[in-house]
Amino acid sequence: MRPSLTRRLANLYTAMILVVLMLTAVSVWFMMRRALLGAMDDALLAEARALAGRVELDHGRFEFELGSETSARSGASDAHVLILDDRGGAVFASSTWVETSFLAKFAGSGFLEDSPGWVTTQILPDETPFRAVRYALRIHAEDEPVNPSGDGNSREARVLVARSLDPVQATLAPLAAVLGIAVAGSLCLSVLIGRAVARRGAAPVRELADSMSQVNPANPEWNLANDRVPIELAPIADTTRALLARVREELDRRRRLTTDIAHDLRTPVAGVRALLDVCIQRPRTSAEYEEAIEQSRAALRELSRLLDDVLTLSRLEAGVDRPGFQRVQLDEVVIAAAATVQPLATSRNVRLAASGTDGMELRTDPPRLVKILSNLFSNAIEHSPSGSTIGLSVERNRASLFIAVTDAGPGVPPHLRDRIFDRFVRGDDARTRADGHCGLGLPIAEGLARLLGGTIRLDEAYTPGSRFVVRLPLE
Repeated sequence: MRPSLTRRLANLYTAMILVVLMLTAVSVWFMMRRALLGAMDDALLAEARALAGRVELDHGRFEFELGSETSARSGASDAHVLILDDRGGAVFASSTWVETSFLAKFAGSGFLEDSPGWVTTQILPDETPFRAVRYALRIHAEDEPVNPSGDGNSREARVLVARSLDPVQATLAPLAAVLGIAVAGSLCLSVLIGRAVARRGAAPVRELADSMSQVNPANPEWNLANDRVPIELAPIADTTRALLARVREELDRRRRLTTDIAHDLRTPVAGVRALLDVCIQRPRTSAEYEEAIEQSRAALRELSRLLDDVLTLSRLEAGVDRPGFQRVQLDEVVIAAAATVQPLATSRNVRLAASGTDGMELRTDPPRLVKILSNLFSNAIEHSPSGSTIGLSVERNRASLFIAVTDAGPGVPPHLRDRIFDRFVRGDDARTRADGHCGLGLPIAEGLARLLGGTIRLDEAYTPGSRFVVRLPLE
């Protein structure tokens, strides 16, 4: 199942509401429990103090029979009461099982305390727990004055009052049920609201998708206003606009390529056809036939070079070529590359000079490195003035070899430096179109360098002229 943004937003909203409701319900339940226990503790402490007051008034002669029906006189009609004397004996117990229960141990443990002690325990198994308070007091003889320091013949006594937690649980159980029903109902409502909120929240995404679906493939331009795009989706919108701009630019380049290639193909083909038409109009001499054949051959050679460049670039973009690495002497590669462009350099009155190549060895694909250097040489020759020199220098470090090709031409215009290795980019449209150049030399060189594990960059700080640096791995 494909992920759904609307479903994810709805689930997040429902989960958030569920957490809030659960925390609220638990907080309410614990606050109510604390309030009920607080009220019970206050009642227990009041009863314990009242019983302690009676014991003090009777000077320890507060006598009740165990298990008797005198609990009404003790003021603890529904409470379990236990009074212990200074020797730990039970002076009074509201029922026979209280004396031997945990409450008796709790009442008789510890020392005399200024503050009451509390405990919650089960007196009998499988019954509701009890809440008990232990209150300590000192008993003075009838004729003994009260000494605040506690010295003298005073004796200790303890009063314990316990009540069942049934009333508290009887209140908390319905409250828990009500809170559970409220949470369940609110959760169902939040699911419905969450779906509506999620659909509303995902509406800008749908609007973006609808707007993008209306983009014309032939002219990919996105006209959605910025104020219609939420801040969270602005990066997506900006990236999409940039991508469409690049696609539009690429389409423009391809259109220019189609025009240029059509022009470059039409020129030699039309020339060959014209020469053949002229030749067959009347008989010609051998010299005239040879001249026509040579002109046709030159036109076809230019046509073949153009087709080879387009095919090479297409194979590089498709990633189908694999280099054949072998050990090679760099000076042999440079000599081979220079030989391919020497006729062009001679016609332009440009000289080629190389330095630092003697004894330099590397592991590479020789034909492809020759193609890289010949393309750089051709580019430099086309932009160099007559009588200038194109130089090639070599540097190396532990892992890489750097080959720099320099010329004394006008250099790369600033507005083309970022795109000099893009396909079909030409520095001088008028001159290069006349020469049959379609701006594929540098892109092919850059693609071949990447195929060999290296790079080509333009040294923008070099003046005057241009300097291209090829970096290749030694291994």
